[in-house]
Amino acid sequence: MLFALTLLGMFYSQLRMPPEIYPQKIEGTFEVYGSLSTGDQGKFYLSRYLNDGIYKIKGSIDVIPPGHKRSYLWSRGFYKMLKVESFTLVRALKDPLLKRFKDLYPEDVAYFLYGAISGDKRGLPADLRSVIYRSGLGHLLAVSGFHVTLLAGILFLVLRFLTFSPRFAIVLSLFGLSIYLGYIGFQPSALRAYFLFIFLSFGKLLGLRVSYLNLLGACGLILAVWNPFVVWDAGFQLSFAAFFFIALTLESKLPYYWVYLAPQLGTFPILLLRFGYLPLASFLSNLFAIPLFSFAFTLGFFSLIPFIGEFLAPTVSFVVEFIFFTSYLFLKLLPSINL
Repeated sequence: MLFALTLLGMFYSQLRMPPEIYPQKIEGTFEVYGSLSTGDQGKFYLSRYLNDGIYKIKGSIDVIPPGHKRSYLWSRGFYKMLKVESFTLVRALKDPLLKRFKDLYPEDVAYFLYGAISGDKRGLPADLRSVIYRSGLGHLLAVSGFHVTLLAGILFLVLRFLTFSPRFAIVLSLFGLSIYLGYIGFQPSALRAYFLFIFLSFGKLLGLRVSYLNLLGACGLILAVWNPFVVWDAGFQLSFAAFFFIALTLESKLPYYWVYLAPQLGTFPILLLRFGYLPLASFLSNLFAIPLFSFAFTLGFFSLIPFIGEFLAPTVSFVVEFIFFTSYLFLKLLPSINL
């Protein structure tokens, strides 16, 4: 079904973008984030990288050629390339979240927390990013079910602390997650977790017994209808596979240590095929990193609150730096296997 929907989406995209009408000249104001642009005129992949900002751009629109991460771009709704001929910066864009983190933490810690919350990993040093991925901790920087679950838990507990009823706390948590999904740009892996959380929440509110595998299939179908190319997104594939094996373990009533092992084993083939390596250190590094990251992620959100952040910052910095240390250590002990 997903494959058929993907083929339909590819056919539909060609109907929307007949090659004979391209290239087209264009001139206007665009909101640019690196090599991606959004705005009233549409979503475009830029032919060159620009610092985040509002730009006046003159150029031409064309189809995205093979390569250029085309399947990834299509999965995010970017179907056209904007070939930049000239540009003028109107105004630089600064994310207040990143500014707050940079005021509180060392640069590597700030960019790590910002990447974990927003999914934007561009500021993280390349060598550190490589170590994190090859030690099996790349999922910490890809907003997915783990992050959505943590945030939903934070929102729910805060609302319960404020004496809201459980049902109203769930509804408000869903509203908060909707705002968060909009902030990060509705990334496919996070959307899968978001829809799953909605189904689970309504099942809880209505007192229904739910099947994790059925809910996962429903989430995948919704996302494939919304954008058939989403099935080619690596983040979606990894997130979907990880939860599939977790759900399979839970519904098969296997020992609980399989909940930890199964998603890692299940995502290995995707990592090998898509990225060309197997992170053997994953089994050790995640044992330490998952609880530490949960702690740092939670405190990182609370550190956005004025005055409280200055008090929490030393603890969060220490925890994140320890995650970096364990990543280096376990990668030395168990180097990744390259394809």
